[in-house]
Amino acid sequence: MEEDGRYSRQSLIPGWDQSKLDRCSVVLVGIGAIGSYVGAILASSGVKNITIIDFDSIELSNLNRQLLFRDEDIGKPKSEVAAERLKELNPEITIKYFNKKMEKVPSSIYEKANVIIACLDTFLGRRWINSMALRVKKPLILGGMFAFLGDAQVIFPFKTACFECQPLVSQEELAQACTPFGEERKAEREEEEEALLPAVATLSSIIGGFMSQEAMKIILGIGQPLQNYVFYDGLSNVFTQLELAQNPECPACGELYRLEQVKFIATHGEKIRDLIVRLALTYGLAKPDLLFKGKILDHEKTIEDTKLKNNSRIFILDKNLAKPIKILLKLKE
Repeated sequence: MEEDGRYSRQSLIPGWDQSKLDRCSVVLVGIGAIGSYVGAILASSGVKNITIIDFDSIELSNLNRQLLFRDEDIGKPKSEVAAERLKELNPEITIKYFNKKMEKVPSSIYEKANVIIACLDTFLGRRWINSMALRVKKPLILGGMFAFLGDAQVIFPFKTACFECQPLVSQEELAQACTPFGEERKAEREEEEEALLPAVATLSSIIGGFMSQEAMKIILGIGQPLQNYVFYDGLSNVFTQLELAQNPECPACGELYRLEQVKFIATHGEKIRDLIVRLALTYGLAKPDLLFKGKILDHEKTIEDTKLKNNSRIFILDKNLAKPIKILLKLKE
């Protein structure tokens, strides 16, 4: 080891194995306030392969806390600019980026990761990435912030509580956008009104540093990774750790999720719309659709109209799900 090498100081830490960072791959979803700090730490520490996923563009209001961006970057894609800056920070690493919604990124990208880190500003976004992490069975680190408040959670699929097991609502403060959306996201959300939430760089750096540290511990296999939820109050300078238990009835990681298919009861004459409402309430879905024999079922049709029968196999599709739920329909009179 060179005494003045790029990683010489961190390599002095007992148990540190730089070769593990050199072989690992991290997917970083969201490269805004918290994500900027996470990306900078991972890159400077020598995490060899980093994939950035973000479809937002840079706004002036980002610059008070998103340290990878400059005035001349306004209007440009965050993922592209961040990839360039991280490569400048450490030319030895490999950076890939996707300037698109995380739902449109091939699942193979997530499958190749050692760790998925999500710095997302919406509750629905966290739900989706939780679903994907469960699907590919990869550790997931979540984090959020609101003014001087921050939170983080580490999820080991099917071993610890996932995001759906014990929903810590109100997540509205810790999982909403803290800045106006860039042009791409404005187009997607033009019909929605988003509250502007307060954000400060100190919290971005604290939560980003905490999440990066958890990622390092997982990659290196040292220390005790967080297996619960941590809440940080910056004004009182207090960390509070909450122990979360796995929920056997969790719609995302419970026993039902692990089955090849789930039995669900419907009645003769029931409308598809009513069946969908019950499924949405059961599994905490947003706007699900039902797929039967390759076709999306008409919500206004009845069970009989769609030729569904007892033991018909249907797939539930929803933006909250990275993996469709397969149900076995059981009809009763």
